[in-house]
Amino acid sequence: MNKRKKVAIISLPLMYNYGGFLQSYALMEILRQWDYEPTLLVRERDKKSSLSKRLVFFIKSFLEYIGLGCLVYEFEKKTNSGLFFKTRNFRIFKKKYIRNISPTFTSTNELEYYCRKRNFDIYITGSDQIWRKNYMPSLNDAFLGFVSNEKVKIAYAPSFGTETWDFDDEETLFILNQLSSFKAISVREKDGINLIKNHLDISNSVVQVLDPTFLLPCSHYLQLADSVKRNGTLLYLLENDSKKQLIIDYFSKTYSQSLYSVINSETNLNNSIREAQGYPVECWLAGFRDANYVITDSFHAIVFSIIFQKPFWVFENPLRGNSRIYGVLDLFNLTNRLISCNQDYHSINWTENIDWEKVNSRKEELVHFSTLFLKKSLT
Repeated sequence: MNKRKKVAIISLPLMYNYGGFLQSYALMEILRQWDYEPTLLVRERDKKSSLSKRLVFFIKSFLEYIGLGCLVYEFEKKTNSGLFFKTRNFRIFKKKYIRNISPTFTSTNELEYYCRKRNFDIYITGSDQIWRKNYMPSLNDAFLGFVSNEKVKIAYAPSFGTETWDFDDEETLFILNQLSSFKAISVREKDGINLIKNHLDISNSVVQVLDPTFLLPCSHYLQLADSVKRNGTLLYLLENDSKKQLIIDYFSKTYSQSLYSVINSETNLNNSIREAQGYPVECWLAGFRDANYVITDSFHAIVFSIIFQKPFWVFENPLRGNSRIYGVLDLFNLTNRLISCNQDYHSINWTENIDWEKVNSRKEELVHFSTLFLKKSLT
């Protein structure tokens, strides 16, 4: 009987980001369905917590483990301190669905030692903005510099997050040397292909593939979503401002749409712990399932609007990266769903329908190509 091959995946740290959690889950779930044994590597920045902080975290984790987590949550809410209560729902999802996760590493040496001990067969870097310079915890590790060249190395749908090359000459040379040892290279955006083509002289072919979340069918996410029913327009904004709010208010009033959200805005405020628990991932998914429309400025909200076949409009989001928003809209010929930063709401064609037959046909084609790329790369 053949032994299941062990696959190590490195992506951005799971920092309570719904899209980040779901893309990691989707890639691991696909690999599990194909009878691989995936493990998510947790690599954070080279900054160790103080001994006292680590001890407090251990105590909180232990209390939660033995069923006394409520004491921790009440203490944090009363003192307005700590993150354990705030992030509880994400830990539950991690434990239940992502499952195989490494300890948290803050250095390449720690990561390398762990991987050598576990003896992984295959290493994957991706997806999400793991190749965005300002986001990656370690340039070396994002490009699998800790992995021996004898191992299979794959890039599946990493994103640079931008259309500009942010690396200096020394970093560029390092990336060139690393990617030359990869068995297969794919990126999530067309901009990523152009960046590699224009700045790296590598012989490896580079292709564009879908974000892993697309690889699972809608029915799979419906099984994960909670049973609470919502009604109205889903408003999912990562960066709100007065211009966006003006457009949103106009839409809501003109088309008699009540608005609801699946993100607790208070969770992003460091000075607000009380009652600021992040909503469960299952609630986030149900928000898309039940939406009449979706208004967003998020890449993964576009993805799940397409998966759940919900008419959507997306604002530009320069702070978090427009390249990936433009990229996914272009891929599905949905650039007409984009609302520019200074657009007059009267010029938006709110009644324009999406041709879901064409979109689904395109999705099927791209899922087939992306799945085939990943399967071939692994074997």
